[in-house]
Amino acid sequence: MAETTPAVPRLKTGVPGFDELLDGGLLRGRALLLKGSPGSGKTTLGLQMLVEGATQFDEPGILVTFEQMPLQLYADATGFGWDLKGLDEEGSVKVVFVTPEEVLEHRGREANRLLVNIADWVDDFGSKRILIDSISHLGALFNKEEARAGFMKFIVQLKALGLTPIMTSELDAASGLQGMDAYLVDSVAHLDYKGGGSGGRDHRTIELVKTRGTRHISGRHPVQICSEGVVIFPHSYALAGPAEPGEATEEVAHLSSGVPGMDVLLNGGFSKGSTVLVAGLSGTFKSTMAGHFLLGGPDDNPPSLWISFHESQSELVRGFSARGIPLAAACDAGRLKVMEVVAGLEPIEKIFTRARNLIEEHEIERVVVDSLNDLTLSFAPAEDKMEGVRWFLRRLKGTGVTVLLTEQLSRVTGRNPLSEIAWAELADTIIYLGLVEIESRLEKVISVLKHRGGDTQGDLRGISFFENGLRLSERFFGLSGLLDGTALGQRKSQIEEIFQPLYFVRDFLQLAKDPKLAEDKRTAMLEQLGSETLRVIELLSKYFDQPLSERTGSSSGAKKPS
Repeated sequence: MAETTPAVPRLKTGVPGFDELLDGGLLRGRALLLKGSPGSGKTTLGLQMLVEGATQFDEPGILVTFEQMPLQLYADATGFGWDLKGLDEEGSVKVVFVTPEEVLEHRGREANRLLVNIADWVDDFGSKRILIDSISHLGALFNKEEARAGFMKFIVQLKALGLTPIMTSELDAASGLQGMDAYLVDSVAHLDYKGGGSGGRDHRTIELVKTRGTRHISGRHPVQICSEGVVIFPHSYALAGPAEPGEATEEVAHLSSGVPGMDVLLNGGFSKGSTVLVAGLSGTFKSTMAGHFLLGGPDDNPPSLWISFHESQSELVRGFSARGIPLAAACDAGRLKVMEVVAGLEPIEKIFTRARNLIEEHEIERVVVDSLNDLTLSFAPAEDKMEGVRWFLRRLKGTGVTVLLTEQLSRVTGRNPLSEIAWAELADTIIYLGLVEIESRLEKVISVLKHRGGDTQGDLRGISFFENGLRLSERFFGLSGLLDGTALGQRKSQIEEIFQPLYFVRDFLQLAKDPKLAEDKRTAMLEQLGSETLRVIELLSKYFDQPLSERTGSSSGAKKPS
């Protein structure tokens, strides 16, 4: 039997998201190059790996810098809450400022003064990591002939001491190493920075272009520099697969919409683990319906999550309290978590990471994203918004939650409202909320346009707000022109108003057949029959917008019955 090659142990970076990109961490003893433009965060990322190694994993490190004096580095590190001076004094992170010439001093010998010092720190403190910031300065000392050999020897000497080398380099450094450094290391990460300008969001990204001997997640991933250092938000389509489907015979569980009458239209409610899109014009109860959904379960249900882009938790609570919906009580009891997001200032990967952490921490079952219009502002101009939203929703569904999203429509112009809904293909259930004008009065209407995997009643219903929230009204009969914005029609009660006098006519005809009916009663009934008939004519003339004179024979040209 052939011997298997032992796996190379991994070094945890301690940087949120970075180990995920690296399939678990750096391979020990392998050189990593952080190459990027000014402001991309490469020095901060490298320093953070040293600090986290010393504080989290008991792995002391060494920082060799050519650019900043130790006192300046100490001050900069305090901005991230790192006591670099204290770590230096105790030997956890040794900081040394040298000139590039010192690194290559006596480069024809086996070692030089700096390497001797590094070897001593390894022996004295057990150093495991070393950051060289930046090797662009070293390249200026080489000519083209000796660049490759000199740089390779330097890396090999660091590895021989049991160190994992981490190096930074300018993306556009003009030196003898330009274009060669990436070939001489084991892993290369490109960092990029683009300013947001005029109040926009800065865009920082990281891309692993090479990881020798291990897998990595490809593509560009958002990076943010916050008060605690660098945070990476992995964006992986490979990890965004759908949840494992159940067996075909498995009964689909349902969650209540929380709106009286709505579950009847959906034949039981929303399918558990599905994506629901509530799309409609402004002021048609989209957010109110979302609130009903989050509070629609029993009190002992797991908490729900509201991802809000344009309202703070206090604003949400105040608005719903004014409408008699107990959102405040749900927040106080821990049944509802509100995640506030400033639209356009956080990448979608960060939004997902924040939501996933809350879902896992509180075992959340229902999630509202209010709204999709705001969510799309999280993308850079060149990004594919459809693929990005698809990724976001699949990752959310992968956590097992049921997601309800709102989308604001500007108008409905076609015969098919689905054509006006930008994200229709991504939803399992689509609920349309609209406005129609009936008898010079605006009415709000609701309809289920799509319900994947289940039957639905496609009725067009009225929807109104009562003392304790939303409620569906009776069906509309004879309503037409909804999708053209010229709706005409009647409510069920209005139709019944027409039928009442017809019921009298029917009953009179039955009574008139009785030969024993007294003549005075017959005469009275005939008079009432005439009144009821005229009433039907008036109602029909009103509802169908027909002049009364054209239907009653009261005009001068009408013929009298023979």
